[in-house]
Amino acid sequence: MIGVVEFFWPRLSRPTTLQLEDQASKQTHDLQLIKDAKWDTHTEIALECARALHEQETERKRSSESKASIYLAVIAAIFPVLVSLPKDLYGGELPEMSAGWQTVLLGLFVVGVVYLVRSGIWAFRTLAVSTHNRIDATDIVHLWGEPDANSALIRDLLVTTRMNRDGVNAKVAFIKMAHAFLLRTFIAFAILLLVAVLRQPITNLVDAAVPMVRATVCG
Repeated sequence: MIGVVEFFWPRLSRPTTLQLEDQASKQTHDLQLIKDAKWDTHTEIALECARALHEQETERKRSSESKASIYLAVIAAIFPVLVSLPKDLYGGELPEMSAGWQTVLLGLFVVGVVYLVRSGIWAFRTLAVSTHNRIDATDIVHLWGEPDANSALIRDLLVTTRMNRDGVNAKVAFIKMAHAFLLRTFIAFAILLLVAVLRQPITNLVDAAVPMVRATVCG
């Protein structure tokens, strides 16, 4: 049952208090490991790896926010089309349709709009300002005042990378939700257009079939 609900309405599971505490504890443990590690051997390799990891984490954040901007641009472009969609599809025919067809068509339209709005909300959450740690100019100055500047730089790169991980993971989760709702938006409107095209043939087919069925039953 949960799978069916998730199919029509994706949800992002919220961590429990215990999970949050475990997450914080793990981060503290990881940071302590980084600070206690010794980088006096193969320092150049370790520094290269630390830089690569730091850049990957920054790129994940940048990529998520870039996708969110694109999604918002798509949503902004779709909304004007939606305003005129019912009129363009049916004109004055909508009031003359049966209650069943009106319910199906308007229901699909409302569902598509709700999906679209929800996608926009998740995209905005992805773009929301959040804490992002980095090594600043003054940090570099202090690092080069230490006995082993390269080892200190490795340590700070890995520390900032680890501290940024949870925030970046959240942004990645948010953009995945935005994508899931935007995908369902296009599916909903694709079905709406399909129903709009097939409505009249289906109506004609039903109108032709009903007398035949009645005649068969009565006969």
